[in-house]
This record gives sequence, structure tokens and C-alpha cells, in this order.
Amino acid sequence: MGRQSPPSKSGSWSADSPPPPEVALSIMSDAVFSLEPDGRIAWSDERFQQLPVAAQDRVAQWCGAVATGDAQRTHVEAAGHRWEVLLKRGPDEQRFGLMVEITEAHEQQLRLEAIDRAGLLLLDFDRNTIADLSVADRLRLLEQRIVASVKQELKFDHFEIRLRAPGSDRLELVISENLSPMRIGETISASETGNGISGWVAATGQSYVCADVRKDPLYREGLDDARSSLTVPLVLRDRVIGVFNIESDTEGVFTSGDQVLAERFGGYIANVLHLLDLLVVERITTSEQVARNMSSELERPIADLQQIAASLRDHNEAIIAERIQKIVSDIANRVSTCAAGPRSIVDAEHELHAITPDAQLQGLTILVVDDEDRVRIEVSQVLERLGCDVTACGTGTAAFAAIEKCVQNHPFAMVVSDIRLPDASGYEVFTKSRETIPDVPVVLMTGFGYDPDHTIVRASADGVQGILLKPFRTSQLIEAVRNAVTSNVSN
Repeated sequence: MGRQSPPSKSGSWSADSPPPPEVALSIMSDAVFSLEPDGRIAWSDERFQQLPVAAQDRVAQWCGAVATGDAQRTHVEAAGHRWEVLLKRGPDEQRFGLMVEITEAHEQQLRLEAIDRAGLLLLDFDRNTIADLSVADRLRLLEQRIVASVKQELKFDHFEIRLRAPGSDRLELVISENLSPMRIGETISASETGNGISGWVAATGQSYVCADVRKDPLYREGLDDARSSLTVPLVLRDRVIGVFNIESDTEGVFTSGDQVLAERFGGYIANVLHLLDLLVVERITTSEQVARNMSSELERPIADLQQIAASLRDHNEAIIAERIQKIVSDIANRVSTCAAGPRSIVDAEHELHAITPDAQLQGLTILVVDDEDRVRIEVSQVLERLGCDVTACGTGTAAFAAIEKCVQNHPFAMVVSDIRLPDASGYEVFTKSRETIPDVPVVLMTGFGYDPDHTIVRASADGVQGILLKPFRTSQLIEAVRNAVTSNVSN
């Protein structure tokens, strides 16, 4: 078929006298062509012939490669321009191609649509898929989706996400991809001064584009050899819950379009993290409510048993009375412990007397860190019964000092730490322990799997030896400690 020129676009048209289809097609596109059955270009208009040769070749190559079908779509680039190419089947099995140049505005709209699709995917959790996943696994799945979306749709390779710690202004690291970590003890808070760009963004709720980090007084080191950065707030119902920070080794690389995209995706991140947090909080609330209901329901039968014990004493049945009273006390203690939730070990009082020294653990020096007095004491008592030498701390600061001090004398053989401390995160304790005592096994504890700072995900990726979800049993603690020691010896 010979090559033809496009029909004239001149003419006056109305509803009663519409333009011929070829004229409308010419007006709506930047180039038109038709295909042979084998995929070769049979005919093209003059505009197609005027395209860069590289663009024509790429279109021809793609058309010859795609299978016959209803509709096919792709993009081609050449000479600094980009086109969207659409193939459509017509009558008699003929196929026609249409090309539209993608303008900057069109390109931005396509990227926004891709961001929306990626954002909705973050929220798309199949109930059957996640039903058997632990909290840590769910967080890890979410992290994988966020990282993949940022790289594929936003085209950013160096970024981090920080969330505001519950009840404070501290910005805790949740996800980090190819950025240098802060040193132990360093923190970033939501403040307009002294806390870098992330602190300023979290405090003001405004995005910040840094064209040259070497000239910006707000910038704090993140990416090695960074030259520019883009930081946007994570906003949930007008409340800033964190920041999304992206960095590049190229100066002035971030545009206003990048800012719009990052802000849009940041909204999805904020919502999915909040949703996940609500699910975990609901689990905590439900578990504690069940424990309280159980405690309330058992009050009456316990009282009845106590009356029976008293009556037996009156009839000189002291031995039976004492046995009943012991059972009643044991039930009451266990119910009270369950109702205390993550603030205790479920069966510590009952099991403690039965623990004997363990040859595998005898003499091990272990650091226990937890701000809950009861947990700290009970964990220490269990470990001491096993023959361990225990140092107990109630704060991150005290733990850091103990770690530094022990290196001068006798390094800890293991660390058992809660992930939520008043002045530090469990991940900081984990990192400090590993930096000071290479390969030291670490076991982390958390109430009902509650992990607002995603310590479990980060520590799991870095090789933490065990996770204990409070309230746990004495046997679970002992098993976790033994497994951690065994794992460390194997490594």
C-alpha cells in the first residue's frame, strides 16, 4: 500500500455535518499508521514519516513483536520526546496504530495515576493472605510494597520514612533504603530548629526541596555524597504523623512535579501505617478486655470456693481447706497476671520455684532492659534461676552505659530488651549492643506484638535472634534464650 498524506484539517463542522473519521483521527493524534497481518507497517501518514528515525524503528519493532489482539499500548522515546502508541483492531482483522506525544503535563498525569494505583495496592491486603502472618510479617510485607512502589513509580532509590513516636516529638526511623544511619544516641525531633530538614517538615507540615545540601543550613547528613533532597510530611487528617525524605547524589534534581508525586504517595503511606497501627491497637484492647471480663466472671466462683474452704476449717478439715485455698490463690494470681496483659509473665509466680540451673546457660552474663518493673524483675528472676548473671536496666540510657561498662570487664553474652523504652527504642538498644559487642544475640520483647516504630522489622532484617510477644510464659522465655544462644554458637 502506498504512503499517503493526512487529510486536510480545514473545514467547518457541526452536529448535522460531522467531520469524516479520517479528519477526526488526524486532529486527535500526532501520527497514524496501519499494519500488515505480519505486523509490518503497511501505511503511515506524513507526520509519522517526519518522526525521528529512531522513533519509527522502535514503533515498527514493537508492532512486529506484539501478538494480534484487541488493543495494545506502549511508549517510545527518541530525540528528547516521548509518545504513547496504541494499536487497535479494525474491520477485516486490520490493525491501526495511533501515536500521541506525551507532554510534560500528560506525563505528570500518567505518573499521578501510577501513584494512585500503587497507593491503593498498599491498602489491598487479602484477609486470607495476612490471617496467618505475625505482626512482624505484616509490617515486612508493607515495607516491601512501599519500597517497590517508591522505586518503580517515583523512581527514587535513596529514601527513608520516619514516624512520630507515640506521646513525643521524636521521629523514629521506620523504613530506610540506601541512607546512612544516625549514630547511637542521635535523634531527630519535630522542631523547626536543630533537627534538620526532616524535623522542620514535621514541625511545620510543609514540604521542603533542597537544591544543594552543601549550601542549606537545615540539612543533616543522610546519603553519602548527597547533593539534593526532597522531604514531604506524612499527613493524616491534618495531623503530621511523620516525614518521607528522599535524597539524590545529583544537584537540583527534584522538581515541583516530584514534590506533588511524593506528597500524593505520602498520603497513602500515612493512611496504611495508621490502619496497621489501629489493627494492632484493636488487638491489644480486645485482649485486655477479654482478660478483664474473665477476671470479672471468675470473681463469684472464687468467692464460693473461699467460703467452702472457711467452712471446712470450721469442721477441722484444715488440710483440705488449705489445698482449696491454694488452688483459689493460684487461679486468682493467674487471672490477675493475664489481666495485666503485657506487663507481666503469665505464669512466673507458679513456675519460678520449679526452674533449675541450665548447664547451657550457666554463668552467662545477660542484660535485661524493660521500663515495666514487674516484667524486668520477673525476667531477671527466671534467668537467675537458670544460673545466669543478670544486669537489669529500666531505661535506654542505663542500658547504653551498662553495655559500655561491660566491654571493659566482661561483655554481655546476650541482651533481652523491650522495644518501647521511655528514652530510646529497642532498635537502638539492639544496634548499640551489636556495635559494641559484635554478634551478641539479642531477644526483643513487645506487648501483644505492638511495634509502632517498626523495630521488629528493622531488627529482623539485621539478624535479631528472637521476638517475644507479651504476655508470654516462662517456658517461652527460656526457649527464646536457649535458641538465641544456640543460634549464636552456630553462626
